[in-house]
Amino acid sequence: MNIAANHNLENKLIIITGAGGVLCSFLAKQLAYTKANIALLDLNFEAADKVAKEINQSGGKAKAYKTNVLELENIKEVRDQIAIDFGTCDILINGAGGNNPKATTDNEFHQFDLNETARTFFDLDKSGIEFVFNLNYLGSLLPTQVFAKDMLGKQEANIINISSMNAFTPLTKIPAYSGAKAAISNFYSMACCIFLKSWYSL
Repeated sequence: MNIAANHNLENKLIIITGAGGVLCSFLAKQLAYTKANIALLDLNFEAADKVAKEINQSGGKAKAYKTNVLELENIKEVRDQIAIDFGTCDILINGAGGNNPKATTDNEFHQFDLNETARTFFDLDKSGIEFVFNLNYLGSLLPTQVFAKDMLGKQEANIINISSMNAFTPLTKIPAYSGAKAAISNFYSMACCIFLKSWYSL
C-alpha cells in the first residue's frame, strides 16, 4: 500500500524522530515513496537502522542516526551530520514519545483501591511523570528548536508534531501521558504563531 506514491518530494529532506517505533517507521516507509531523502532519528539506533535498510532495499534513500531528543547538543551534532549527508531539513516530524508504567494507574479509581495493592492516582511516581513529560513535550520542542532554524525562508517547509486524542479527551489511567500530549498540542498552537510569517506549515 503506497499511500504517498502519488506525491513527489524528490530532493526534499524529511527528518523523523522516534523513527524506529511502530507509527513513525510506517510513516517513514510510506514517505520514502515520494522520493524524498529520509533521516531516521531514534535513541534505539538498531531499530532506526533496520527501517533505513528496508527503505534503501526498496529503492528509497534513508539513513539512521542515533539521537537522544532530550539532549540539545546531541541533536545539534546529528543535525550537522545530516547536513553533510543530505542537506537541511524541509519536513520535520516529531514522533518521539511514549508512556511509563510508573506514571500509569492500574485501574480507574475506586474507593476500594486504597485497600488493594493496585497502583492508584496516589501512587503515581514523580520520576515516571517527569520522564513522560520530558520525552513527549521536550522531545518535540528541542528538535524543533534545532531544525527549524534551517527551515526559515523555505516556502514549503513543514513541521508535524504527533499528539494524541488523549490531549483532548484524557483517559483515566494515563494522566501524565494525556497531559504531555496536551502540552504538545499547546506547543503546536504557539509554534503556528511564531512561524506563521515564515511560510511554515504546521
